Amino acid sequence: MILKDKTALVTGGSSGIGQAIAQALSDAGCQVIITYNTHKSNTTNFTQFPVDLRSEKSIETLFNQIQTKFERIDILVNSAGINTRGEAFDLKILKDVFQVDVFSLINITGRAVKLMKDGGKIINISSIYGEGKAAWKGMVAYAAAKAAVNNLTQTLAKNLAPKINVNAIAPGYVRTPLWGSRTEEEFAANGKEQLIERMILPEEIASMALELARNDALTGEVIVIDGGISLKSI
Repeated sequence: MILKDKTALVTGGSSGIGQAIAQALSDAGCQVIITYNTHKSNTTNFTQFPVDLRSEKSIETLFNQIQTKFERIDILVNSAGINTRGEAFDLKILKDVFQVDVFSLINITGRAVKLMKDGGKIINISSIYGEGKAAWKGMVAYAAAKAAVNNLTQTLAKNLAPKINVNAIAPGYVRTPLWGSRTEEEFAANGKEQLIERMILPEEIASMALELARNDALTGEVIVIDGGISLKSI
């Protein structure tokens, strides 16, 4: 796909991985739409819409606005998500994480596909935790949700072929606001858990997203960019 003048929607595009991908797509010549929850992006390069991913009405309003203003979507990046930690069988947390990370993704993707008039690209941001290669106590809901995203990526790739390509990126430890408040020393310690001995940068994930948007042969893949953490057992 030639990216110049294509229309891209990036959920969660006001910070972290989503913002890095939105900026990369903008730099490549795309017209970029981003969604945010509470904090707008400081850049003026994107068209921004507030969206509550827990609300079907809010998502419906988003797509009504997109259809009115842009008429089409060529690229969808599902980057928005939450990682709420808690007990393994806390159904309240499980339901909330699945609502944001899985059910809203399905809703948004279904609506976006209807606007991909000449085909398109869908890129889901998953996690190394969804691959089953890494596990952490207290992250059952997040890991299960991302495993669902991986399966959806592969299943939708079959259902939407050949006009729409669907892929996912499963990052390891990326330095984003999802980590909360951390000192430089704490980030350095977390980074050393990966073979590259540092945190992954959002821009490094964005470069792969850009390739997935351009490449017309890749579909149904979950690409792991984890700094080698899934190989590190000692």
